[in-house]
Amino acid sequence: MADFKVTELDEDLDFDSLAYWDVVIIGAGPAGLAASLTTAHRGLTTLVIEAKDKPGGQPQFLYADKKIVDIPGFPDGISGEQLSERTYRQAVDALVQFRFNDELVAIEDTDQQEKGEQLKRVVTRDGEYLCRKVLIACGLLHFPRKLPVLDALESKSVFYKVPKIGDYDGQQVVVVGGGDSALDAAVMALERSAKVDVVVREDVPVGKADSVDRVRQSGGTIHLSTEVASAEYQGGAIALTLTDGTQLTADYVVVQIGFLSAKETFLRLDVRLNDDGSIAVDPYFETSRRGIFAIGDVHGDIKLITVAWAEGIQAAIYAFKEITSPYWLNEKRLRDQKLTMIGEKITQAARVKASS
Repeated sequence: MADFKVTELDEDLDFDSLAYWDVVIIGAGPAGLAASLTTAHRGLTTLVIEAKDKPGGQPQFLYADKKIVDIPGFPDGISGEQLSERTYRQAVDALVQFRFNDELVAIEDTDQQEKGEQLKRVVTRDGEYLCRKVLIACGLLHFPRKLPVLDALESKSVFYKVPKIGDYDGQQVVVVGGGDSALDAAVMALERSAKVDVVVREDVPVGKADSVDRVRQSGGTIHLSTEVASAEYQGGAIALTLTDGTQLTADYVVVQIGFLSAKETFLRLDVRLNDDGSIAVDPYFETSRRGIFAIGDVHGDIKLITVAWAEGIQAAIYAFKEITSPYWLNEKRLRDQKLTMIGEKITQAARVKASS
């Protein structure tokens, strides 16, 4: 699908006086940032709503210091923080507008029209924004799951994302969780000379086998089939008792046990959901509500940065085509359906011929 109509936004454009936005994107993670670059570079006024105080999504908030080695174009790897900063800078340079510390409440249909198209109203905690298209890119997961037994300590030494500590030399670190994020946190601490214990509820860690091996080869200890039963301050450190009776002492505790689902937010949007609570989309990333698209972890099975980028770009171009060529997507759907029907008829005829 060729796309030649590329127009830059006017630097003198008064965004505060816009009657409506061409595109509003929910979420400033990899998918949302890639989508915003794509729409803005095609001359569409683009607003990104982000619940947190900075952009980047999971690469920024879950593994800011971790080297990501599977991104094409970065043979030496790049940290989550660096990747987020670069992509955000590109979006700002393209005149994408951002609203941070604001969260989606609802997406409403309106009676207002622009060139025969019904406008949407995006309602957030702090404002309302009329727009032609909405791209949901807020991720499937919102907030890290907490451990009440540790929260009760109200300790600044308990973290739900990997803390930015330059040197763990001689420090005792306990990591709670058996997934990839937990194992990555353990490896990072071990590489910085920490003494690490990993507490895993399951009998086998669910993270990558090579990450498990790296933890053990680096001197880390993995406690399987156990959880944190109690925690208290003891001599300036945190004393932990596990359900199997093991006693651990920690200078820092890093908890990586998953996230709370965003399903409640999705239900409020009145879009069709898959069985796992993610948003159902068609081949063009459009949801069951016309003009609302969903990209990245909100629907995808493959949760990789590069996949989120690709989906953000694709959905943004579909939205751009719909805005600049009304009914384009419907016509494309009809063509696809006709091709599918022809294919089915040919297959059926072949089966009949083979059986005769």
